[in-house]
Amino acid sequence: MIIFGRQLTMEYRLGVGFDLEFPDSRAVWTYNERTGATEAMPFMGTVLHLPLCIVTYGRVYEVID
Repeated sequence: MIIFGRQLTMEYRLGVGFDLEFPDSRAVWTYNERTGATEAMPFMGTVLHLPLCIVTYGRVYEVID
C-alpha cells in the first residue's frame, strides 16, 4: 500500500519480541512487474518488529554507480 509516497507493508515472522529500526540501506527483495525480475534493493525508512509480524514504512531505492 502506498501512503504519502512511501510503501507500507506487513509480513509474517517467527518471533515474539519487540524492536524498532530506522535503516538507511537495509536489503529487501523486490519484484519488477514490467520485467518479471526479482532482485535485492536497499530500503530506507522505519521497521517495526511485533510478535509474529513485521511492519515497514519507507522507500526502496536503486543505487546508481
